[in-house]
Amino acid sequence: MALSRRLLLGACAAAAMTGSGTLVACSDGGSQDRGPASLPDGWGLETMEPLTTPVPAGMSPFTRETGSALFYWDRCWASDTSAVAGSDLVLARLWGPGAEDDVSSENGLAALKEVVGADVTLGDTDRTGSGERRSLTSTAGSGALWTVSNDRSQAVVVLFGPKVDESMVSSFDAGLVTTDEPDLSVHSDLWQRRQAEGVSVLVGRDWNDIGKPEARGGAVTWARAWTDRAEGSPLPGSVMVGDGPPGATLDETVAGFLQDPGITELREAQTHAFDTDTVEGQAVSFLWSKAGDFAGSVWFVREDEVNKAILLLHWDASANHGRHRVVFENGIALL
Repeated sequence: MALSRRLLLGACAAAAMTGSGTLVACSDGGSQDRGPASLPDGWGLETMEPLTTPVPAGMSPFTRETGSALFYWDRCWASDTSAVAGSDLVLARLWGPGAEDDVSSENGLAALKEVVGADVTLGDTDRTGSGERRSLTSTAGSGALWTVSNDRSQAVVVLFGPKVDESMVSSFDAGLVTTDEPDLSVHSDLWQRRQAEGVSVLVGRDWNDIGKPEARGGAVTWARAWTDRAEGSPLPGSVMVGDGPPGATLDETVAGFLQDPGITELREAQTHAFDTDTVEGQAVSFLWSKAGDFAGSVWFVREDEVNKAILLLHWDASANHGRHRVVFENGIALL
């Protein structure tokens, strides 16, 4: 089956539901030591670098099939995924450096209302360690909305529902963390900078982090993916990052990928070495997809005996792939 945007979104949702995402449960002792804060029994942590979000016990991930008038959430959890509107919810959206500037409490509130189907009111603002928190009240529940930043990336995070109380809000607030990230250039107004698996990459400025794709075989196991979800994106495509593809050398790693790419059959593949100001390695440019001559490229780099893979795919037969590939290649950085 050929990869497509819809299939990729579904695969990431399936991976989350089967527990192959990045949610880390707390220890048997009842809480996880996070320096100054620890989490209640059964809570977990979801990392979407540089944001770490607490997830209360009993919540499961779900994917919004339709978007907000403003944006899609990157991550969604509910206490009952079969009745999301009446559930306790955690919702998170992260914007990297260069992303569309639609970060605000008001936009987050509007996107929450579309999930719960009820009016929700923003309350007073309280300063937190990395941003601010505003209370949420409604006939559908209560909770809080956070806008946080590390001065490079920004996020909107919501905890809301009929069973959310002040104790949950306090625990959530203590566990919500944004870490520092390096000041790296973005190169073009089409892109934002994101990171995973020790690699910083460029992704579309309006794209979403969609988590870990479901394993589809192939020489590379992809750990994180980003793609456009909004209609009319100026850059329709996807980026994936994988850590640890096999091979004692990059030549072996490239050969393994060409033999078993996993994503789809490749056509007209061409291999070349690359060397930028920050990283060097091997790259493969190719055509893919039975739907047309869609272009793609994959880069392989090696650090401390560990291979890393970075994939860029276009969802159409755009003539701009060559130009985008050059910008993207120069944006790869190891952290």
